Amino acid sequence: MKHFLDMGAHKLEGLKEFTKKLDIDKEWKVYSYEPNILIQEDAKKVVEEISDNYKSLEFFNKAVMDEEGTITFNCHRGAWKNQEKTEYIDGYTTGSNALDSNPKIDIGNGVVFDTLQYDVECVSIDHILESICTQDPDAEIWIKCDIEGSEFVVLPRIIDSKYAKCIKEMYIEWHERMWYHSGEMAIRQSERMQFIQRLESMGIRCHVHH
Repeated sequence: MKHFLDMGAHKLEGLKEFTKKLDIDKEWKVYSYEPNILIQEDAKKVVEEISDNYKSLEFFNKAVMDEEGTITFNCHRGAWKNQEKTEYIDGYTTGSNALDSNPKIDIGNGVVFDTLQYDVECVSIDHILESICTQDPDAEIWIKCDIEGSEFVVLPRIIDSKYAKCIKEMYIEWHERMWYHSGEMAIRQSERMQFIQRLESMGIRCHVHH
């Protein structure tokens, strides 16, 4: 059976995109993960609207990480357009993340984040893959990964997983820019290339997702 793993679902915009791109239909099982509490009600409404398009669609209010437990989530509830904070953008949720060091400024457009921190339940990618593949030994898995920097701890676990053989393709949005201000951006860029090479060598096709 075919399975689609939607890591960083937001309001399921990505799922809608990949439903068309991959011809996802009632033969597929879909698993969506989104820990942002400010958009979960909107996301759940979308789940209700589109769930009949798939064999099953499960939505989890959890962060996908490299371990089980809880983690501090940096939730962006808005942003200021500049460092002088003269104009506020309400509902600017872009860049919400589970990183140890949350960037205060988006280097892409210069906005200053208004951050709400709270603890959120996280699930390990190992557990997700094991659950899918033990229930369906013939599983074929496609993954959309848009988890705002946490890909740098999640991907090594995928590479080391014995269930990685079930993964066909990955669509990854990379966030090495999150380490721009700490001076570690070049390190993340190097890791990105290493991860892609390892995944491709394992037969997993990797694509850049935007």
